[in-house]
Amino acid sequence: MADKRYKSDLLRFKYINSYINGSEVLDIGSNEGHLHKLLKENNPGKNFFTLDNTGNPDFKVNIDKPKKINKKFDTLIAGEIIEHVKSPIKFIQYCKSLLKHGGRIIITTPNATGIQYLRNPGWCVYYENYRGHTQAFTIDMIKRILTDEGFRIIYSDYINAFWINNPLEYVSLILKRLRPDLIIIADKQKQLG
Repeated sequence: MADKRYKSDLLRFKYINSYINGSEVLDIGSNEGHLHKLLKENNPGKNFFTLDNTGNPDFKVNIDKPKKINKKFDTLIAGEIIEHVKSPIKFIQYCKSLLKHGGRIIITTPNATGIQYLRNPGWCVYYENYRGHTQAFTIDMIKRILTDEGFRIIYSDYINAFWINNPLEYVSLILKRLRPDLIIIADKQKQLG
């Protein structure tokens, strides 16, 4: 399992790394996996911070009951988080409050039209066990939330981040929309007035 997680994080890293903007980067939910370490190692001179509700992050916050942080960031990475929160709109509003003007948000999340949901429509979506996913998203759903909250979408794509070394991976390599993960990158627009 650890090897699959590393490969999955390495793939996300390849998408995320070139979109990091500025020098102050907040990685939400970074206590799991290798992505945070890969980003830090490959971006000397950038200041990386962590936010999580477990472990020893720089900012210990329950994302469903967020508290104000007296720091703003150039880039915020929310990798595999939005599907776990009770209110995705409040989550995006909180993320926006943590960004500098013109700051960037990078979101990855499972794809609701991905092959894993076609194979098992209830895959990983159950509210009773909070550690699971509370909802699933399409690219258009995330884009709508972001644009309604004042972000400008700069990139979105389907990525093959979960089904590594699985025969079903080959289907999603051919049919891109069936890939199991999404990435959406957006910039916080400057408010007028």
